[in-house]
Amino acid sequence: MKWLRDRFWKNEEGNATVEFVLWLPLIMGVVVGAFDLNIMLMTQNNMYNVARDTARRVSIGELTPTEAQKYALSQLTYMNFDYGVDVSAGTDVVVKINTNLSDVATLGIMGGYGNFKLNAAVTMRKEP
Repeated sequence: MKWLRDRFWKNEEGNATVEFVLWLPLIMGVVVGAFDLNIMLMTQNNMYNVARDTARRVSIGELTPTEAQKYALSQLTYMNFDYGVDVSAGTDVVVKINTNLSDVATLGIMGGYGNFKLNAAVTMRKEP
């Protein structure tokens, strides 16, 4: 049995393979998580830009709140998520857009932490 023990204990071939197999799941989790985070940030940025544009159009009188809601939904074309749009106009114009985080996290890493929502809200003073 001494020859078997010496053969495997002194043989260091394959050490890199063991380390690779141990680290691969962690590295892949980081890469997939970064991809999900990127999609979430791009979606929220798009939501904010549409909310800002819609609020501006309502504040200068180009759109009514009902038209603004339809306009915002038509502009939210990034990856075809389900968006909720709320537009209210008084002395200030408030546009709120939201979507479910679980819908946005396409690979499911970031979306699996609960039933959270991505929100974008813009308030503008109505111009005379």
